[in-house]
Amino acid sequence: MKWLTSHIAAAYVLLMVVMSKCYPSCAVKIINNYGMYVWSKAFDADAESCSGVYPASKTGTNATCFQHSWEDVTARERLWASCSLPGREIRRIFLSDVKRRVENDGYADDFSNCDALLITTLIEAHENGVEVYALYATSDADFSEKDLVADINQFNTKCGLTAAFDGVAINNEYFSSVKECNEDNTEKQIKVLEDLKTAADNALPLPLHFSVAWNWHCCDCRSESYVERTLLFNGQNKNALEHMIDITDSVDVQVAWNEASNMNKRSLRPYTYWVSNKAGTTNNTAFYVLAYTNPNKDCRLSFSPHVKGGEESSDTCSKGNRTEAGMFAAFDEVQSSQ
Repeated sequence: MKWLTSHIAAAYVLLMVVMSKCYPSCAVKIINNYGMYVWSKAFDADAESCSGVYPASKTGTNATCFQHSWEDVTARERLWASCSLPGREIRRIFLSDVKRRVENDGYADDFSNCDALLITTLIEAHENGVEVYALYATSDADFSEKDLVADINQFNTKCGLTAAFDGVAINNEYFSSVKECNEDNTEKQIKVLEDLKTAADNALPLPLHFSVAWNWHCCDCRSESYVERTLLFNGQNKNALEHMIDITDSVDVQVAWNEASNMNKRSLRPYTYWVSNKAGTTNNTAFYVLAYTNPNKDCRLSFSPHVKGGEESSDTCSKGNRTEAGMFAAFDEVQSSQ
């Protein structure tokens, strides 16, 4: 697969060492630049009770292992440092913990106050050459994000005189719970597409980014017995991922593996469609390949140096080089493969 000058993605929980061991949760790569999912809480490997181990639970004493990713000066300094790794620069972030700061028709409260910390973060991001997409991840059957995204335009209008959001991002994975190909689920799958289209319309004029699973295009994803998940939507028969690419401005494909060969294989079909039908249609369109770095019980699914629930900061795995260098090498191989 030959990659255009677009985006390749990764998820950071543990591995962004440039951040002095306090890391945001997820990231994404453009051919020459990266983007990042910045979840509300960032893992602090230096926290006294954590001993460098990402805990399976975030409650009790484990709560001290996590800090807010951008509310204070130190956290933002680490965030911007993570965006400046030479040769791996991050130029787009998907920022979490936005909803409560804009949910009053763009304001932070009922008294028409704009969220000062949010504005500061936007200003600093733009000063560092980083675009900011507001991230919503309710991930429910009602696809609540479709209505919430409108608040971002309200914020930009009322509070964005000095700095505004560059786009909106949605991580709603309800489709995975209804992805089995049967008559009962077809209507539910089409409803997801309808809700996604509503979200895209409500986000306008801002671009909409959407996170998808690699296997949403197929009923049977095995190469020897492949069966496409075809849905009739908007008058066209296409697989679910093709419809999602059509609806949104950019997508990231969660490939859920830590070896370049499988990352490449799992992203090939949607990438091929994106190249033929979406690439270059807007200034913001992008295709991302997203890999996990948060710990998983199956070590093959992530670049985390230890499994979920592990008691040591690193352990062995039969697949992949589970280091930051290994992750970057996997991205480079995907980029250069044909």
